[in-house]
Amino acid sequence: MTYRLADLVDAPHLRLTVRAGARGLDRPVSWAQTSDLEEPWSWLAGGELLMKNGRTLPESATGQLALIRGLDENGICGIVIGLDSATPDLTPSAVALADDLGFAVLLVPYSVGFAAIGRAVAGGAENDDSRRIAVTERVYQVIRQSVGRSGAENALRQLGREVACRLAVLDSATGEVALDSSDPVPDGLRRALTDEISSRRGAVPGVLHLLAGDDRALVVEVPDEDPTVLVAHGFRASPPDVVQLQHLASAMAVLLAQQSVRREHDRRIGAELLASLCDGRLTGAESVRMLSDRGLRPAGCVLIAVSGGSQAAERHLHVSLGRRQVPHLLLRRGAVLYALVSAGESPLSALRQRVGAAAAIGVSDLLGHPRRGPAAVREATWAMRAADSTADHTARYGDVTMLSVLRDTEEAQVVVDRVLGTLVAYDAAHSSDMVETLDAYLRCERSWVRTAKAMGLHRQTVVYRIQRVEDITGRRIADTGTIAEFWLALRARDLLSPPIGTDEFPRGARSTPA
Repeated sequence: MTYRLADLVDAPHLRLTVRAGARGLDRPVSWAQTSDLEEPWSWLAGGELLMKNGRTLPESATGQLALIRGLDENGICGIVIGLDSATPDLTPSAVALADDLGFAVLLVPYSVGFAAIGRAVAGGAENDDSRRIAVTERVYQVIRQSVGRSGAENALRQLGREVACRLAVLDSATGEVALDSSDPVPDGLRRALTDEISSRRGAVPGVLHLLAGDDRALVVEVPDEDPTVLVAHGFRASPPDVVQLQHLASAMAVLLAQQSVRREHDRRIGAELLASLCDGRLTGAESVRMLSDRGLRPAGCVLIAVSGGSQAAERHLHVSLGRRQVPHLLLRRGAVLYALVSAGESPLSALRQRVGAAAAIGVSDLLGHPRRGPAAVREATWAMRAADSTADHTARYGDVTMLSVLRDTEEAQVVVDRVLGTLVAYDAAHSSDMVETLDAYLRCERSWVRTAKAMGLHRQTVVYRIQRVEDITGRRIADTGTIAEFWLALRARDLLSPPIGTDEFPRGARSTPA
């Protein structure tokens, strides 16, 4: 038999009195919960009786109205206010609202503890407890079967049937499907989800209540590396309670772990394909089909090079891109992460969000054809180095001013030979570091102190070396024209040098999946 608020009021030992909302006494009670938070419904699923210390009741009519309206809108069946000497009176407007809504406001004297009310509700809901235990057992039985059958695709639907609602596993930042077997939620609920979580700066309370038109949903966080939530919607009767939702969230974490294993395998295969592209081993017509099969049209793809990002975050980058439906290949070589993605702001934004704001990102020209892989590597790597001097740490090969002058390695080599040739030859003959000292000096904005610190040298040593650079090249470092030529030649040298963290590029043996 369903236990209702009227049954509590009829229990003489509880000494409950109805202050407002008597029409709501027929509401069923699933549980009794104490909370003095401003938004207690963020930790309740619905159907609970809230027990609140009287001295924490808002004194103002505005505060009381917001509390009653919030509790009613989020499915809380009623509120018990514990009376003490500091309990403010319920305002006439609050009483009127509770009566209009049929939301029961009950008062209990100071001498009756909340524990007594909680025990009464628990005793009256024994049948519901047995049902919860049975449902929980079936939830974990479904998960065991799913693991045994290597990821049964119908597990999510089975779980939804057990709790009499529809379930969806979504990325909390985008609202997109995070679990392959999950269906999306209605657009209104998805927008409500992303707006609500964005307003909370990514934080998810115990239970998030969503309302979009006639659609209502409950949301709980799923323990996963990426921000993930479980959305329960489409209730046929009452929604799942908090305990059931938390068990379901744990079950979703198991299914996500299974999915991650499959994606890891796919990522490693993709890394080998990207290594072949970077090494110039993809040249025939078949190579276009291989990339197209992964959703990457060579004519519309760019290669992105990243350095200085969070390596911990990079390990899960493929998951983030997959959730955002961004086709991609990832490859780490030394200190550089390479990603082949479709051109556009969306893939770049998703990548930036994961690797962090401090990472340097360089974007190549359009790939065009797989045979242009090695050239795209040089373009992305050079743009990545130039990104350090941009405000957002992002540079595109075609947009960097100096790169518009040097469009290929042959032109770059001519500039290096003409401007730095004698200095490179001197270093080779004397095992010195004149070129590196010059590069550090210009990068440090011609500061003797900063250059010395960057190179681990004495300041006077830096002064001597720069004087030798002038002697060897016959150029005065104080001339603006000389500085411009040196800087352009050094960046051209970057284009010709191996990527950061490698001895030579390309070399497939040094490749590791990102």
